[in-house]
Amino acid sequence: MTLATTLDSRSLLLVFMLLPPLALTQTEPNGSWLDGNTNTTNWNQAGAAIPQAPAFEGSNLPACEHTVRQATLPEDELVQAAGWVLFGAAQIFNSTTVITGMANADGMCRPLSYQVFVFTNGEFSGTLSPTPMNSRTDGSMANVNLYREGSLSASFNRYTPEDALCCPSGKSLLFYEVQIEADAPVLVPQWPATTSSPD
Repeated sequence: MTLATTLDSRSLLLVFMLLPPLALTQTEPNGSWLDGNTNTTNWNQAGAAIPQAPAFEGSNLPACEHTVRQATLPEDELVQAAGWVLFGAAQIFNSTTVITGMANADGMCRPLSYQVFVFTNGEFSGTLSPTPMNSRTDGSMANVNLYREGSLSASFNRYTPEDALCCPSGKSLLFYEVQIEADAPVLVPQWPATTSSPD
């Protein structure tokens, strides 16, 4: 190996070391719906059916059975009947029940295509997000808090394209209320969401 070849190899290695870690950053943010205002249209509709879980040709769920929760509530069975796999704890406050389901998982069993479902007296009232969420992406739910009957809040991760997958640079907090429309309960986001990011 010549000196020139060695120098070229070292230069190429240095270039790769200085490049941003593209494989570890966000490229398709999908949490823009959290930036809505008081005029934003609610995706939840009174009397709507539970959305069906998206289908995948390949699934990691068989390897993630230790993360799956078995159905114990009537609401669990309704979510499962729509094709979702239960995970995380159910939350119940009097007539309000919150259930989380996923359609897939990544190689480390983090939920993919997951959604949070709200029920009132066993009747489906809506979802926390207009579309299913993926772990470690913009708009993915960090936690949900059912703090009163018919009232809950949820925190969502906010990524910029420069953020590493491990570390979202912001959070959005959105409150929800269950209201009655056309004699049916419907989950209504209380816009606007509060978004925070480091200074």
